[in-house]
Amino acid sequence: MRLFVSKANKSLSTSLFDRRNQPTTGESRPELNEIRDNTAKQESADGSGPFWLMQFEPQRPLPVLVEEINALYHSFDAKNYVDEHPEIYGFLPKLWREMIALLPTNNAWRVLDFGCGAGFAAEQILAALGDHIEKIVCYDPSPEMLEQCKLRIKQTPLTTFSCEFDEVARHEPFNLLLTNSVLHHLPDFCGTVKSLIPLLTRDARWIAGHEPSARFYRNHECLRTLEGYRKYRRWKRFVDPRSYRSRLRRCFVSDPLDLVARASVERGIFRKQPTALVMDRLVDFNVPHSVQEVASGRGLDFKQMRDDFDEDFELQFVRTYFFLGPYSLHRFPSRWAARAIDMEKKFPQDGANFCTVWKRKLTG
Repeated sequence: MRLFVSKANKSLSTSLFDRRNQPTTGESRPELNEIRDNTAKQESADGSGPFWLMQFEPQRPLPVLVEEINALYHSFDAKNYVDEHPEIYGFLPKLWREMIALLPTNNAWRVLDFGCGAGFAAEQILAALGDHIEKIVCYDPSPEMLEQCKLRIKQTPLTTFSCEFDEVARHEPFNLLLTNSVLHHLPDFCGTVKSLIPLLTRDARWIAGHEPSARFYRNHECLRTLEGYRKYRRWKRFVDPRSYRSRLRRCFVSDPLDLVARASVERGIFRKQPTALVMDRLVDFNVPHSVQEVASGRGLDFKQMRDDFDEDFELQFVRTYFFLGPYSLHRFPSRWAARAIDMEKKFPQDGANFCTVWKRKLTG
């Protein structure tokens, strides 16, 4: 298979699964409110998809739709990916070193970097394990992203790059699986990971880095803090000249999401051109932005993942972080920095993002 979607025949006719309902907070954009209101209804009357999506007349089943929109987006945005995600190289390397240190001693690691993107996870493993790596396969279904990975990862006899999953499977078995900021792009991340298990050894490890947590949006105190910071930022924008320069810059630079929206109609993926916001919700399929979106199924929960993977993996490590949600890399005034630290101390499991380390359970 050349995709992230699971081989399993699990029905995914709707993008959003019913989970826990909670009150909300967050942005007030009318289009976003419409998405939130309609996700509560889940799907259209004929069961073909959520209301906010069906008005644009998608021409693909939802899992395929998510895959194709992701492929389009990353074809436009691959060269800018690293610059647009400063948290990856600015925050995550230290955390990855901590997770890698939990791996057992092994002089023959066979590594699958699944959804390698620009190569961050592979870089961390190569730097930490070096001569103890026997083979590393970097897989991404986006040829454009894979090219960015090749620019960062030195080609050696140990490394293989591929955007065709059938080719990847020929290099099995793997005893170390890497995913970094990948699962939230998948309509059925649980099914996708389980479809990889036949490629893993019985004692394999899995490092899953930087995924969005639904738990943050279920924590009322975290939400109150986030809303307070948003109010502060709205006020500060009026007196900060950088916000005006940023708006002016956007007038002259094409938004990749707008390009994807237009291309999706040209390629027959939609009959009516979707908005950039709808494209964003399809690209980052499991990234929550409000409690309603969490209630409709967006976001990952490491405890739910522990239950979902109970037959196959044992959760060995978890760390959550970013306690002011998407703003957690900004230079905060001391008051807000202190508040974020306080939230982390009080609710260590409820940060907006998390990393985990898993050990495959011995069966049979």
